[in-house]
Amino acid sequence: MISPISNIQAVPGLRAVAKNQARLGQVMERLSTGRRINSGKDDPAGLIASERLSAEIRSLEAESRALARADANANIAEANTGQLSSIYSEINALTVAAANSGAISSEERAAYQAQIDSLSSSAQRISNSVLSAYDGVNLPGTGNAELAQAISDARAAMASVASGGANDLSTGNYEAAQTALAAASTAVATARGKIGAYQKYTIAPRIASNQIAIENLSASRSRIADADFAVETSLLAQAQVLEKASIKAVGIANQMAGSVLDLLS
Repeated sequence: MISPISNIQAVPGLRAVAKNQARLGQVMERLSTGRRINSGKDDPAGLIASERLSAEIRSLEAESRALARADANANIAEANTGQLSSIYSEINALTVAAANSGAISSEERAAYQAQIDSLSSSAQRISNSVLSAYDGVNLPGTGNAELAQAISDARAAMASVASGGANDLSTGNYEAAQTALAAASTAVATARGKIGAYQKYTIAPRIASNQIAIENLSASRSRIADADFAVETSLLAQAQVLEKASIKAVGIANQMAGSVLDLLS
């Protein structure tokens, strides 16, 4: 039926125009944001899945950052502990030189002792830095306590060879001094080994594992939430054609309603 009062023919066309414009708007939103899911109504189940994946990714990234900080602290501790090893070796060399110099004068002995005291002071200062760095390493079990004890034992050995100590050069206890220094060097070497093992066999594998997991989870999230530009571009062309066609159809329906007046002429 053709009527100038109720344009029935235009109703389906208007509905199609609204539908096609909504589809065009959705496609444009996806192309402009790069996301297939921009709100819950786009894909409720997909939104839930992508948010869960995002939470897992953020958790792994936070853990990786914490591991990176632990690795940096371990590097600091290992470097400082390496300096301790060098100092202990130098002090031991001075002790050996004093022990094998025959009848050295008191002035020579005092000079050797002054060098040992200076090195011992540096070792004590570095030991404090090492202990501070251990706080951020977090070795498994009682590892941190064992490292701290090793450094404390080494510091005690250093104190024994400094002026006024039980094994300073004035006592002539060269063998005891060398034994104490060897024990200190062993303790420090053990500490360095434990730190290195923690970095190589605990931190590094966990960081690598997290990176792989993040890559896989990110790929899964992308497949769910990101827009496929090839598909969306195709849908854009389709939506534009349908929008124009529906608008054209409404125009034709309006012309048909207007032509009823021709029947009266």
